[in-house]
Amino acid sequence: MVDFHSHILPGIDDGSDSAETSLAMLRESWLQGVDILCATPHFYADEEDPDSFLNRRAEAWDVLRDALGDSREVPDIRLGAEVLYFPGISVAEDVSRLRLEGTPFLLVEPPMAPWTDAMLEEIEECGHTLRCIPVIAHIDRYMRMLGDRTLLDRTAGRRLLVQVNASFFLRRQSRDFAVACLRRGRIHFLGSDCHDLRDRPPNLGDAVDVIFEASAEDDLLMLNERAISALRQKYM
Repeated sequence: MVDFHSHILPGIDDGSDSAETSLAMLRESWLQGVDILCATPHFYADEEDPDSFLNRRAEAWDVLRDALGDSREVPDIRLGAEVLYFPGISVAEDVSRLRLEGTPFLLVEPPMAPWTDAMLEEIEECGHTLRCIPVIAHIDRYMRMLGDRTLLDRTAGRRLLVQVNASFFLRRQSRDFAVACLRRGRIHFLGSDCHDLRDRPPNLGDAVDVIFEASAEDDLLMLNERAISALRQKYM
């Protein structure tokens, strides 16, 4: 399985607080069937520039890599970022450096506020100006917290992909809708958005169980195969 969204790097954001926690999260992810995990720490353009962020990310990755040593039963880690949307993102050329390594994908986190067409249009424009494929982070969270299930429909037809969290399938109020979205091909990437071991732990395995119980395993397999293929394509 591909976990497209995680906060696994130690000490860089509100995710893992130590290399030990990161190792435990990675091992738990592996046990749940995750073999590729995208490390996507938060990037806030009003707090730092991409150079500063990338330096901090490299330092956190060095710490984790040293702690990993010769560990084998952990997922393959891909470095990226979760970029909070800001007006002007489509002309901020340095943001293109925050794409998931080796891919054209840029994980964009919209603000927790009603979505405007102008915001969606600018995120979509990033695909052209920043030479990337924008991926909307945890769109299910916005549907739940903003009380707006039309958000998936509003991304359809645009040059945007969407990622949902495993919790979309785990909440009783949304699991049927989540499975229906999966079957309709409306979900492009699945992520745990894990931050720690207690409050926001790795949980893709639990979501997979729900999907299998709903007899939607073929749809999950197709989603995962597309995700693996996309991540393995050579991109410069």
